[in-house]
Amino acid sequence: HTKHAFVVSGNYDIPGRGAILSGWRTNWILSLYSGQAQTINCSVASGSGTGCYALMVGDPYAGTHDVNQFYNPAAFADPKPVATIGQTDFSPLGGPRSQVTGPPLRQLDMGIARQIRLRGQTQFEVRVEAFNLTNLPAFNAPGSLNFLDARNFASITSMRNTPRQIQLGAKMYW
Repeated sequence: HTKHAFVVSGNYDIPGRGAILSGWRTNWILSLYSGQAQTINCSVASGSGTGCYALMVGDPYAGTHDVNQFYNPAAFADPKPVATIGQTDFSPLGGPRSQVTGPPLRQLDMGIARQIRLRGQTQFEVRVEAFNLTNLPAFNAPGSLNFLDARNFASITSMRNTPRQIQLGAKMYW
């Protein structure tokens, strides 16, 4: 589940005169995504045969909020266990789902190309394309979601995107 997603693309013919400056075209894709929702479960079940979601008792983004610990372990707690058989109070089931949101993804891909007419219908194209042009890292959602293990809680160990990649291309049309 990604709550917000925005993707826009376009191209532009760059104005210019002369043999070198004319005929260039640029294109781009801008992708902006909010982080993916995550649910922090209880560290122990509060009732036999039931699961539960941790209670949020503080700011989950307080603290270092980096790849080593994206969420604050002190912001979560287990609910009180079931006290009696037939209990009608649902508080032992814990808090709501999707309490936190992982890191966002922001990426700009861009290219520039030029077609050169050689003879008749024959054309030659040169291009440069850059993926993740700004080289912004986009991390995957944190793993290790046992908030009682504060040392390893909510560490991020992988990426959602790749580092900047640049490729050159040439093509002949006839």
